[in-house]
Amino acid sequence: MAFVRFAGCSVGCPQCDTDYSVDRRLSPKEIVEEVALIAPMNLRERWVWITGGEPYDRDLHGLISVLRASGFLIAVATSGVHRAIEPVDWLSVSPHDYVLVQRFGAEIKLVEGLNGLKLEQWSNKNPDDTIDFFMRYVQPLAKMDGGKYCEDPDSYARCLDFLKHNPNWSLSRQDHHNWGME
Repeated sequence: MAFVRFAGCSVGCPQCDTDYSVDRRLSPKEIVEEVALIAPMNLRERWVWITGGEPYDRDLHGLISVLRASGFLIAVATSGVHRAIEPVDWLSVSPHDYVLVQRFGAEIKLVEGLNGLKLEQWSNKNPDDTIDFFMRYVQPLAKMDGGKYCEDPDSYARCLDFLKHNPNWSLSRQDHHNWGME
């Protein structure tokens, strides 16, 4: 899978790992040319994961059209603050507060404690019957401890408590921190 990561974001989370500096500005065609170098033609499925910042701060129509025409499957990671317009093959929504405009997708991931997000309060504002996601995950907040990321034990306990009362959800982790993929 190739990742296309946009710089910048309108959400502005204090704990964000997004690089706000712009390294390069590429056209959709140039992005696909770069991605093609990473995802060779001989793969059975060629995936591109579009992430950010917040990808839907921009118009993705041109990029998604060129990726599709080049035979790529497309996944997008969003905070859900904007409505996803273009159909994609996998839509991953990770709300960063209690506002959720994008109410359906392949998966939703709630990071307990991110920007002060409390699972029960989020659930009260966004009941299960008002959202439609194939996979539903809660994740304990990862925090720095001695220069290394680890799960916050209090956040982990709150996630387990939430799961006792919400059987449609599963526990997940933020392993990308441990793998050095911030």
